[in-house]
Amino acid sequence: MYEILYCSMGNRDMEEVDILSILNKAREKNKKLGVTGLLVHQKRTNEFLQILEGEKEVVLKLLETIRTDNRHKRLNLIHEKEIQERGFNSWSMAFANMESIDKSKLKGISDFLEKGYTHELATEDPSWAAQLMETFKNNLPPE
Repeated sequence: MYEILYCSMGNRDMEEVDILSILNKAREKNKKLGVTGLLVHQKRTNEFLQILEGEKEVVLKLLETIRTDNRHKRLNLIHEKEIQERGFNSWSMAFANMESIDKSKLKGISDFLEKGYTHELATEDPSWAAQLMETFKNNLPPE
């Protein structure tokens, strides 16, 4: 198993219908590919944070497809590694927006709320992303 975590910025303001379209297509494709993960959107900055997990070749090929998607720009690969097991096992693509989570549970990593995902925080301290994803995972309802 392999996982990647990246952030990017939307090319235009994303409406709810845009996000739902992205999610529906991702869930359908990911199910066929055996990929699981989580997509986070921050409306204020129009930024995305996504974790993908699955077979290494499949995940890396999917990342290259995502890189060419014209709905976003400035894709920044934050983290990639071999994993023992999936963190989002039952989610073809879980979703959360930043407005949906209790910010007090973010335990000292709230700098990203001010700086944004794609800003210098991604390279300053990549561990914030892992903590953020763990917080979302622990607060997601069952699929």
